[in-house]
Amino acid sequence: MRKLLIFIWLSIFMQCQTQNIEESTFLQLNNKVEKFDVLTFQKLKKNNNYLIKTEDSTVKSFSYKNGFVEYFYPQNLYFNLGKNFHKNGIIKDKGISFNEGSAIGIWYHYNEEGKLIKKEDTDSGYLFKPRDVVKYCEKNNIGLSKGYHERDGYQTSVYKNELDGKKVWKISYLISLNKQEKEVKLTLDGQTGKVIKREEFPYDSY
Repeated sequence: MRKLLIFIWLSIFMQCQTQNIEESTFLQLNNKVEKFDVLTFQKLKKNNNYLIKTEDSTVKSFSYKNGFVEYFYPQNLYFNLGKNFHKNGIIKDKGISFNEGSAIGIWYHYNEEGKLIKKEDTDSGYLFKPRDVVKYCEKNNIGLSKGYHERDGYQTSVYKNELDGKKVWKISYLISLNKQEKEVKLTLDGQTGKVIKREEFPYDSY
């Protein structure tokens, strides 16, 4: 009996440790001013992209007309840490998003001198939080995208939206019925998480 209790305790401990490691990796977000390494990017970029892959994560950087973008994707999480930079390399805004979907939680916004000008709660108005969406998907066998993926193939997406003035979640994913794939579009109430609408559409990957 004692051995069984020790085994159960160790299992719970390891689960908590894993979760804490994932959370600490995921939640490395603060309001400090940051600067993009423009020189290194210009030196190492290929086709306007710079990709760094390890066993645990992927960092993707690229430039566009108004500045630079950097995404950090932990390999085993449904979320990424995104950072947008002004042309001068100073941070423009940063925060967390679903890997395929909307921004979540707190986002910080800065001017070109690096002054914090806005702290935005992107979950405002949602009582059914991002973690609740994750639990809903896991419970209903909806496969969310973990880590970094190239832009090929279908990935489940989760977006915030409004329907008749109400905050909602939009979840799009694939199912297979009778050897045919269909795209399912769910609309969840942003307050309760209840399904407001469910639609199915034929899906052709070609």
